[in-house]
This record gives sequence, structure tokens and C-alpha cells, in this order.
Amino acid sequence: MHVKWLTMGFASLMAFSAVAQAQDMEEFKTRMGTAAAATKVDMNEALRQYLEIRIQYAGPEVDYSLGRAYQRMNQCSEAQYYFTQVMVAYDLPETNPIYKRAVNAYDEIADCESWQKVMVECSVPVGGHAVIDGEQLSECWDRAYSFKDGEHVIELVDRDGKKIEKKVTTKSGEEQKTVAIAFPAKVKEVEKVVEIENVVFEKEKFHPALYWGLIAGGAAIVAVGGFMNGYAGEAKVSEQKFADLHAISTSEKNREYFAKRRDEAHDDVKARNIAMYSLIGVGSAAVVTGVALAIVSAVSDKEHIEKKDDGVKAYFSPTADGLALGLGMNF
Repeated sequence: MHVKWLTMGFASLMAFSAVAQAQDMEEFKTRMGTAAAATKVDMNEALRQYLEIRIQYAGPEVDYSLGRAYQRMNQCSEAQYYFTQVMVAYDLPETNPIYKRAVNAYDEIADCESWQKVMVECSVPVGGHAVIDGEQLSECWDRAYSFKDGEHVIELVDRDGKKIEKKVTTKSGEEQKTVAIAFPAKVKEVEKVVEIENVVFEKEKFHPALYWGLIAGGAAIVAVGGFMNGYAGEAKVSEQKFADLHAISTSEKNREYFAKRRDEAHDDVKARNIAMYSLIGVGSAAVVTGVALAIVSAVSDKEHIEKKDDGVKAYFSPTADGLALGLGMNF
């Protein structure tokens, strides 16, 4: 009885294991197919997927695919390593198809250590890609490529399909060299014109500065004349004082002195009055003239003068280092 149950348990375990292996094999094939498809679009992505697959499904098929990916990316040492793994790590018979392909691929790059190495410095545009000897990459590697003797083509393609290329010729035994390729910086001049519309000026009959100057100046002169009126009043008081003293004085000598001072004060009153009235007259005339000119200017038809401005132009131009600004004006 115990033997019977053990036999049934073992059979169930074997069946379960077979199902699991079948599922794993299906997943393996799916992932390998996805990685193979990626080699046509981005060798970098394809290589990443192969390396991840190897973590779970290490074997000759994965190693051969890794060797081919590195070979197509001109990475000599890595390609040789994985081809060697296929040939020695899995005890494959020499008649095995994968073994044969690994041997042939290794023979193609057996002397690649002597090939000239080239460091490719490329600036892949956003949304674009690089192409090295027909293999498409999302970006260039920061390690040297081993190129067999001959001419090789390095291309950059932008998102719109525009491409630039650079050719490099290599020879075994030569020193490593560097090739740089990048799209030229786009400098597209953008002109922004800010124009000032024609301005229409109204020219008055008389310039405002003229009549306002007369009014303000005349008012100031009248103010000075009013100030002189105070001085004239003081002189008038002095004249009256000396006249009173002359009238009440009993001394002939004093009467003569007060008479003299009265006459001097009288002359001073006259002089100050003349100055006062002159200033008030001139100031008043200036004020009246200014007011008159202002009234005439206000009621007269204004002369319209159109000033044409050809425009103040601002030029904004992006450059590789920033933004250039220029201003232009016609006089």
C-alpha cells in the first residue's frame, strides 16, 4: 500500500515538473523572441534583455545570442567570451547546430584584438538614434569599438528622419582614435518687430510755455511791486513825521533841519511810488498778455502734425550659447 502511494506521488510530481518545464520553455521562447526583435530597433535594449534572460535561463542559446549581439556592436572581447562559453561550458557535441554557429562566429573575430579601436562620441538627438555599420542604437557606448580593416559608417538620425553621417577608415595595428559626430546646433533667427504707430501731435497757435511764462512772470513782478508799496508807505510815514515836527518846532535851526528831512522823505516817497507803479504796470501787462494768448490759443484751430515712426524693432535670435537681442530704429 505504501509503495502504491509513493508511486502515485512520484508520478504526480513528475507530471507537475513537466508542466512547469513546459511553461518555462514557453516563457523562454517568448522572451528570446522579444529580444531578437529588439535587435532590429535598438541593440542596446536587445543586449539588456538577453542579459536578463541569462540570469534565469543560462544556456548555449542565450550565450550564443549574447555573443552575436556583442559582435554586431563591435565589442570584440565580450563576443569572444560568450562564443567560447557555448563551445566549452555546456559539453555540446560538435554536431550541435548552436555549437557550429558559435565556432563559425568565433572564427570571424578570432583576430579582433588587433583591429583598430575607435572611440565614438555621438550626441543622439531627443527621439532619434545612432547607426553604426547598420546596427541601430539608442545611444553610443562610452567604450571603444573594434572595427575590422576598411571603411565604417556612423550615422545620427533625428526624430524626423533627417540624418548625418561620418565615415571612418580603420587598419589593424593602428592606435586608437576618436570620432565625434553631432547635429549642428540649430540657430533659427526669430524676428519680433515692435512697431510704434504714427503719432499725431496738435500744435497750438502759441506755445503753452509762452503764455504761461508771461502769466507766471507777470504775477511775480506784480508781487514785487506790492512789496515796493510797503516801502513807499514807510517813506510816507517819515515824510509826515518830519512835517509835523517842522510845524511845532520853535527853533529856526530845528525847523530848517526838519524841513530838509521832510523834503528828502517826500522825494523818497515819489521814487518808491514810481518803482511800485512801474512794476505793477509791467507785471499786470504781462499777465494780461499771457491770459490773452492762452485764450487765443485755446479758441484757435490747432495744427495737426503727423509724426511717422518707422518702428522700433527688437530682434530675438537663439544661439548655441543663449539668446541674442538686437534693437533697430530708423531716424
